[in-house]
Amino acid sequence: MGSLKMLSMLLRKHYEKKVIILIDEYDVPLSKASENGYYEPMVFLLRNMFEQALKINESLYFAVMTGCLRVAKENIFTGLNNPKILSITTVRFDEYFGFTDR
Repeated sequence: MGSLKMLSMLLRKHYEKKVIILIDEYDVPLSKASENGYYEPMVFLLRNMFEQALKINESLYFAVMTGCLRVAKENIFTGLNNPKILSITTVRFDEYFGFTDR
């Protein structure tokens, strides 16, 4: 559960800069766990891992997570403060998702 936090601490120590954590498709393990009958243990693992890596981590500059499930609806994020949820429908970021008027 502390692997991402430990890795970020080591990277910060080595590079002497706070780190950026990118987590792509955070929701895939939840989907697989739900399909295969171990959803609750996976929620426990991810909740604790994300809390350590993203909330109580002095080495973290910021983090970006991608996934299809709404962040606010997943109980794995109860330990995080102030997440900003952006989607492909967020007009401010159209050009970054490839959606433009042109």
